[in-house]
Amino acid sequence: MSKLELSAWSYRSLNDKEVSRGRVSGTATNPSFSKITGELEQAGLLISSNPETGLIVFRALSAANEFFAQSLTDLLAGASRKKKCPKEFYIADLDYLFSAADVDRPLPVQAYLDTVLLVESLSKLAEHGTEPTSTKIIFFHKEKIELHIDYQADKITPIQGLQEFIGRYVTDEIHADQKKTIIKSVLLELSKEFEGCVFDVGLLNEKFEEFKRRVSSGYQLYVSEFSFQKIKAEIEKSKFEFITKINKVFSDIQNQLLTVPAALIVAGSQFEPSSHVTLKNFLILSGALAFTVFMLLLIINQRNTLQSIYNEIDNEWGLIKKKHNAIKEQFDTQYKSLEARYKHQYLLLEIVSLIVIAACMAAILLFGYNSASQEVSVELAMLLVFLLVVYMGVRGYAIFSRIFFSNKE
Repeated sequence: MSKLELSAWSYRSLNDKEVSRGRVSGTATNPSFSKITGELEQAGLLISSNPETGLIVFRALSAANEFFAQSLTDLLAGASRKKKCPKEFYIADLDYLFSAADVDRPLPVQAYLDTVLLVESLSKLAEHGTEPTSTKIIFFHKEKIELHIDYQADKITPIQGLQEFIGRYVTDEIHADQKKTIIKSVLLELSKEFEGCVFDVGLLNEKFEEFKRRVSSGYQLYVSEFSFQKIKAEIEKSKFEFITKINKVFSDIQNQLLTVPAALIVAGSQFEPSSHVTLKNFLILSGALAFTVFMLLLIINQRNTLQSIYNEIDNEWGLIKKKHNAIKEQFDTQYKSLEARYKHQYLLLEIVSLIVIAACMAAILLFGYNSASQEVSVELAMLLVFLLVVYMGVRGYAIFSRIFFSNKE
């Protein structure tokens, strides 16, 4: 039994035990008293004992490789133990004796071991601060980066995925220099983001998921032989081209749209009052109906063109997500602005088609008015209103489902 194991066994055997100022004290009764004091004295740990009161006082180990601590906070009181954990240690308030072979450890202990492992791993990449007495690790990447080796026992948590991260980005020899540069770059970014507070290991423990995500993103960009700025420039270029195409869908029919009110005015002024359908009125109405059909066909064609452009946008976004999945979230704004522009143009085309339909119905009403001694047919008006409502309902559903329930991502 090692001295630390003996200390832990003795502590567990005592009553009214206390750890203070590097000493462990407590009481025991015979035969435990004699056995404990004998073992402690033989190991050179016994400070004093009193058979009458049963009081036993022995030295709490505080060597580099063996440490007896009241709590994890007590263990972390030494700066060197924040960088490297003792080979053996015992934490009294957790009643835990550390063993490297342990699988099930208390969460605070696992958090400490993970944090020390993180410090040791980053120290391998540092230019300065690897000495046992150093209180910070120093990196150089464009400028000086200082990572203070400080953290509190009650603030750190176990680090999920740490072993995998170290194996992939610290100890792996593939692209080792580039990985080292990426890690330093991310550390520099984080130190600037938290410039108002001390950039220390405790903060890195808390933000490890973000740290790991950024390192992973940077490495994926490197291995795919793309730079972030290059990708951004290409996406901005594509965005400009798509916006131009989307705007052209509407601008291509602007001249034809100007003829809609003109056609209605011409048709209204050319109808001749009569008590019956005249050839002139019939020809004017036929022209208005033909104009309406041609305009609707043109609008349908532009709507299909717009949908094709949107499919191109969606396909390109799918490629971005496939090739650069790690950074796709940074380009969501560009994609969403294109989607918003598409919906805006789609809505404009629907408004235009509604105006054309309404103009056609107005022409039909004028035809009926001038073919019935300038009296409005209630039946015809109700029929046209019904058809207009049906059309608006059908197209309204299409607009609502496309604009408000689009599942494109």
